[in-house]
Amino acid sequence: MSTESDPMTAFLSAWGDAATAWIRVGQQSWEQAWAALGAAPDSAGLQGLWASTISEYQADLSGLPDDAFTVDFGPLAQAFTASFAGTADPCQQRMVRDWTDAMAVKARLGPEYYADPAETPVRPTPREQVFSRGSVSLHRYVSEGPRRGEPVLIVYSVINQSYILDLCEGTSFVQHLLDAGLDVFMVEWGAASDRDASLDQTVSATLDACVSAIEQLTGHARVALFGHCIGGTFAAMYAALHPGRVARFLALTAPFRASAEGITALATNPATFPVDQVLDGFGHMPAKLIRYTFMALKPYYELMKWRMFVQTLGDPDAMARFRVIDRWANDNVDIPAEVFRPFITEVMQSERLLRGEATLGGEAIDLSRITCPLLNVAAEGDWIVHPDGAFALAEVVPADAYRELVLPGGHLSLILDPRQRERWTELSDFLLSGHAE
Repeated sequence: MSTESDPMTAFLSAWGDAATAWIRVGQQSWEQAWAALGAAPDSAGLQGLWASTISEYQADLSGLPDDAFTVDFGPLAQAFTASFAGTADPCQQRMVRDWTDAMAVKARLGPEYYADPAETPVRPTPREQVFSRGSVSLHRYVSEGPRRGEPVLIVYSVINQSYILDLCEGTSFVQHLLDAGLDVFMVEWGAASDRDASLDQTVSATLDACVSAIEQLTGHARVALFGHCIGGTFAAMYAALHPGRVARFLALTAPFRASAEGITALATNPATFPVDQVLDGFGHMPAKLIRYTFMALKPYYELMKWRMFVQTLGDPDAMARFRVIDRWANDNVDIPAEVFRPFITEVMQSERLLRGEATLGGEAIDLSRITCPLLNVAAEGDWIVHPDGAFALAEVVPADAYRELVLPGGHLSLILDPRQRERWTELSDFLLSGHAE
């Protein structure tokens, strides 16, 4: 994409200049407003973050093909014309049906939806609930044949639903682990209606109770811990507090500090995200606020999704995959305030977790106590959890058992991109033996 004549790049450049001017002109009133909330912003630091955000936007857009936002409605128009004339072939009939179904869903549920969640099946792998405490439940996946190695406990993020790891037939990391002979358990966090839930309870008590339940079922006193995204941060806290219960630890795109620059650093900065005011106002972190925030941070991804939708019309296999991913993207979870607040303040804003100053249940979380084999996986193009935020863990854990793996793509590429399917074996091998080939 040209950087000289492209209107989007020109717009972003002007936007950045305007934002910088606004910061300078409005600095006094801005600082006064934040001082009333008990926090004065670092104006110079924010200008730097804003500049890095603009650079990130420009880099994103400059890497796109010239037709990234061009939508060809010709085939759809032909399909409607043929349909009205009664001459539509099966593909054209599917195109019309896919379009009208999606528009009906958008009218009923909101513009961000393309698929009706109630009519979009996910989670194909059978499982059974084996333990619960409060809103948290533990599930064991059903599989034939003998199990080998320590049981795997998956600690998923609290922001979205865990079925991204068991999305549909042919795209199920859980099924891959079962096929490798592993005994797989999944923690489900439940609803935020449990307003008394805290990070203390979630990590210190509930995760340990899940590990005890696994021991009763399997006879294994230790688990192979697999933490995904924020679940990886929570899993690291657990491994530090209970090192004797963890045989090995796999962290996948897990944040341990905010990125040094760019959109995520700007969005999590205390001056731009006053987490206390948000949580005290709502009583929890609302699911839709999470969803709309991600949409607003990089709105051009929504334009690219729209283009993909139109291109997918009439292709039953591609449309089925598009719908399950759309269901997951919109299936955000309300997060209890005292689970979300310490994650933002202790990990993303103050880095107290890395410094060993964060506590759970009155006990300091010393990440250097994670002495088991540890594989830390990041994606080189991940703007949500940048590799520098994920690999910050290397600063505090023992080096002899720690290894890093950088994969191409974005935050979910390892799970969703078929071209990366061959890398799944590296992760399952590690969960089996503590060694990735």
